[in-house]
Amino acid sequence: NPFTLIGATTRSGLLTSPLRARFGIKAHLEYYDLNVLIGIITRSAGILKIGIVSEAATEIATRSRGTPRIANA
Repeated sequence: NPFTLIGATTRSGLLTSPLRARFGIKAHLEYYDLNVLIGIITRSAGILKIGIVSEAATEIATRSRGTPRIANA
């Protein structure tokens, strides 16, 4: 029976070459840009009913390394 296997890692270099070769499609996701992260942070603050000034949202976005998970931590 045919099946689909999807794998994801941030450390593909630790996988063996034969394992990496078995995946037919390799995609690399780009980091979020600063303006998108600012929007995510502002939205999250609104959902949590926390006031945030734009300078603070910008600072958090700058330090989040392009990753919403870090920005929302």
